[in-house]
Amino acid sequence: MEIQHRWDTPRTVSVTVGDSPDAWRNVGFSVDDDGSCVIGGVDFRLVGDDAERGVQDVTFEADTLVAQDEPTINIRGLTYHVMAPGTAGDMLKTPDHSNLCTGIQKLEICPVETWFTLTQMVHRILPPPYQAFPYRNPDGNPQHVALWRMQNMEVFEMADGMGQTTKDEMAMFFFIVSDLDASREMIGANNCTEPFPMGENRRGMVLSNKALNLSVRTFMMEPLPGTNEP
Repeated sequence: MEIQHRWDTPRTVSVTVGDSPDAWRNVGFSVDDDGSCVIGGVDFRLVGDDAERGVQDVTFEADTLVAQDEPTINIRGLTYHVMAPGTAGDMLKTPDHSNLCTGIQKLEICPVETWFTLTQMVHRILPPPYQAFPYRNPDGNPQHVALWRMQNMEVFEMADGMGQTTKDEMAMFFFIVSDLDASREMIGANNCTEPFPMGENRRGMVLSNKALNLSVRTFMMEPLPGTNEP
């Protein structure tokens, strides 16, 4: 039986990243003069090399009890801004990126401990996830995972840091490209891994943070099988 939730589907509005706009331009992303890079309707705000590296904050439109007040909430070092549904304006159009990026497969938060952060988030920042479970990694250790549906990506994921993080962080971006091999050629074979299977009969690759001066682990993935769009 399909479970029907009463909450509106959340939307990721923006993500502030401590990267140089030129670093993203060099990867083939279209970035405007204000350091804004739109992917899948999300405004990635690139605030420069002098800023704190990594993701600094994320803004959601979400159907939560506190969203009407547009609060700012910090949980173990990661800052969230929450807006009521319909208050952030129209979803931004994704421009043509020369690396063939068309959208977002998922954004992933790696907290120190998932269940602590999850209890802090639910009804304050996001509605309850549609799925939350302990996932057993190949090494035998359980990794707690929570998944949300989002308007502008396949899924929003939280997966605990397995003891490798000292604060909560949005640690990974998973972007979709229309042609993975052509995207790799444009970015440069020395700047990313060989394509590898990532499930659901689709491939992906990981960009080199060191070579490209990026501060967040970034994957480029093929679209869902049988589709031309994310």
